[in-house]
Amino acid sequence: MNEEEREVLKSIYESDPNFTVVNDTTFQYKIIVDNDRFYIVEIHWPDNYPDVIPTFNLDLFSNRLLTNEFKTKLIEKLTADANEQLGMPMTYTLFESIKDFSFDGDVFQNTLISSASVTLPTTTTAVTATPPVPTVKKEQLSKAQKRRQWNNRVVGEEGQKPRGHDWVDIVRHLSQTGNKIES
Repeated sequence: MNEEEREVLKSIYESDPNFTVVNDTTFQYKIIVDNDRFYIVEIHWPDNYPDVIPTFNLDLFSNRLLTNEFKTKLIEKLTADANEQLGMPMTYTLFESIKDFSFDGDVFQNTLISSASVTLPTTTTAVTATPPVPTVKKEQLSKAQKRRQWNNRVVGEEGQKPRGHDWVDIVRHLSQTGNKIES
């Protein structure tokens, strides 16, 4: 039954760039909120699916600005919808339910909450935060090192250089030797 649902999902969403098949039991759908803001909902089928509800994941990197309240409400709605459809294929219905989900609050945080630790000592009012991340300088290579890297790239995986890599320019060669006909 899962194989059938997987094929149906692929055929329904084959031209939809917002749908992604992560693996045989995990699917993602990108919900676009504005022109440049979106969130991704991931649905994973456990072993006994569809007799048990799938797991929902909103803790993806692209969802880092979603408010906790929004995440909680969306997962509650998806859980309620999934409980109504136990024993039946439900992934398509859940994705459509996500598209129709309306929320009367802020979906996104205004700023990213920092995980820096702030301590306020009782004697002073200084704030300590994590030190800035050092910038990594690009490695400076000499001409010989660059040439070696280039030669290694040209050689490729087979260990052989491409045909003609060391051929002498025929026009230059003929212009240097000239047309010497002995009579």
